[in-house]
Amino acid sequence: MKIAIDSCSIILLAKASVLEAAANKFKLIITNAVYEEILNGKNRKFVDALLTEKLVREKMMSIRKVKNKKIIKRLMGDFNLGLGEAEVLALTLEKQCSIISTDNKQGRKAAAICNLSLVGSIDIIVSLYRLKSIDSYKAIDALKKLREFGWFQDYLIDNAMKEVGDA
Repeated sequence: MKIAIDSCSIILLAKASVLEAAANKFKLIITNAVYEEILNGKNRKFVDALLTEKLVREKMMSIRKVKNKKIIKRLMGDFNLGLGEAEVLALTLEKQCSIISTDNKQGRKAAAICNLSLVGSIDIIVSLYRLKSIDSYKAIDALKKLREFGWFQDYLIDNAMKEVGDA
């Protein structure tokens, strides 16, 4: 399963300590803009920057280019998106990926309007648990970290925790 993932989701999954597990289970695809945005944190030793660089180097995460650049400009204008979010949406619109992962509010709106398959960090953590890539303790810990570092409404994290804890 190819997932186009933006920097917001990468950062949150890295902070939740499950980015590497996600890269092991799914084919994560990023763009140059997303990669550059993430690597801006490398000088400050941000875990997401260092881990993303490692995953790309080890070919566990790949970088793709959008074929139709006009789509990017249109998405940025129509939905007030940053370059990285617009590029991962474009990858999915071009069918280079089957799913988009974003936790960005505008990116999620754009994906819904464009009728794209959409997941967020919470969904990825629950999927990793269901697929037995992480155990319930790891999943609950990751969800707690999302509550701490993300801006999710409490009920979203609570529902995911119930799903992981009750399974």
